[in-house]
Order: sequence, then structure tokens, then C-alpha cells
Amino acid sequence: MSSNSEIASTMSTVSQVVSQLTSDGFLVNRVIVGNAQRPTIFLFVNDRCRALISSGRAHYRYIGNHCRIKQGAFEFGGCCVVWSENLIN
Repeated sequence: MSSNSEIASTMSTVSQVVSQLTSDGFLVNRVIVGNAQRPTIFLFVNDRCRALISSGRAHYRYIGNHCRIKQGAFEFGGCCVVWSENLIN
């Protein structure tokens, strides 16, 4: 269980990361802070996301059992940053 000060610190960090991502040309879709130690920031996919994959700074992962989803992912400022590419049949 996170304390109020941990949550406040996490929110401040997330705010800074979202601002930096936005400045870098990424489009933020939503943020989940369910785990104050590692929030997740979801992006709308764009060419900048794919450039991270090409440069090796991000990787693809596949989630789901019945309907697999291809996600790009990377760590930034203590946050997990992800975007969904497409559905894989």
C-alpha cells in the first residue's frame, strides 16, 4: 500500500514524463497509476513510436491469450510507456 507522499511524488513524476513525451512529439492517450512504483503511460501510435523500435530504444511485446495484441514498450522516467500497434490473429 502506497502512502500519500509516495502517491504525490509519483503523480509529480508522471506529470513531468507526460510533459516530456508531449514535447518530444508523442501523443499521450491515458495514464494508469495503479502501481505507484511503476505507472503506465499509454500513447497513440505514431511515427515517433516506430522510430524508437527501429533504433532499439523500444521493443515489441505481445499480450493476451485469445486475441493477441502487439504493443510497443519502453521505460522512461520510472514509467512504463506503451502503445498498441494492432491485433494479431
